[in-house]
Amino acid sequence: MTQPRRVALIGLLAAGRSGVPRYTAALVRALDAVSGEFPELELQLIATPTALDALGPLHFDVGIVGRGLGNPDAGPRRLLAEQVAARSARADLLHFFDLTGPVLAPGRRFVATLHDASGTDGRQRLRFGYKRFLQPWALRHAASIVSVSAFSRDQAVLRLGADARRITVVHSGPGLEPPPDASRGEGDYLLYVGDLSRHKNLMFLVDVVERVAGVRLVLAGRPGAGYSELAGRIAASPAQVRVVADPADHDIERLYRSAIATVLPSRYEGFGFTPLEAMARDCPVLASDIPAVREVSGDGARLLPLDDAAAWVDAIRDVTSNERARADLRACGRETVRRYSWQRTARELCNVFRTVP
Repeated sequence: MTQPRRVALIGLLAAGRSGVPRYTAALVRALDAVSGEFPELELQLIATPTALDALGPLHFDVGIVGRGLGNPDAGPRRLLAEQVAARSARADLLHFFDLTGPVLAPGRRFVATLHDASGTDGRQRLRFGYKRFLQPWALRHAASIVSVSAFSRDQAVLRLGADARRITVVHSGPGLEPPPDASRGEGDYLLYVGDLSRHKNLMFLVDVVERVAGVRLVLAGRPGAGYSELAGRIAASPAQVRVVADPADHDIERLYRSAIATVLPSRYEGFGFTPLEAMARDCPVLASDIPAVREVSGDGARLLPLDDAAAWVDAIRDVTSNERARADLRACGRETVRRYSWQRTARELCNVFRTVP
């Protein structure tokens, strides 16, 4: 009888709260749920104690790393703990939930995950500068790359010289999943959820909201590159803009459920959880018409020309004043989000593990 292929899931990222950590945590839970469908695979999770606490009860065989490294859940210590895990894991194949790999054990076979190919564009170079080395290295050395969208795959080919034949598109699940019994509230604000960073185009959004009388805006996310300029712009604005910095999951849940609409003015996304999270909560979505959002959201969102202030002003006026427009967007959103599930993502990823040479 053929022995199952042992796959070590390097899941340290699950301790965080931004987009990739959320992806990691949700996908680990889904892999745990579907792993019994794949007897040819033997999955093991390697994580820190903090990550395991965040994930909750699991059936996986679990390995713990990071003890003695201070706080190994973020920054250079996490990268070091991942390398320790990669060197010591008893596995035939390693899986990383981001575009990285075992640089200290380069002979090990691994699968890496491509979320976007933007590198450090518009971000804090000191914090994200390691990607300038790790992303190209992982693309060259991985046995297979999983890309969360066709757009990210194509950008990796164009910008980083990746081999498209070695990249499999496995769409992400729908972001933060809603509790089954929650209902919508009755708020009076537009909501943005995501990094509070320059590349998210939030200065433009504040400019637009100033042109629509009586509309409030809530920005919920983690401050990033360019946040000080954004904060100054908000302080000087006549519009009603509130920032919810570093929101917990229950804060985001409450904000989605009471928003008139969710707005995503980004110039660049590799996948973009925000539209799907909003759609899953019956919240209408207005978003930039950019490739990844178009691919993922389809007809579920009202897509608007990038940086076209007049088009955004008209759309915001329509969605805030027209109940029929909101109802139509909710119906389209419900239809779109049905196509996504974390268990489907997990099954497709297990098929990659099964078939990678």
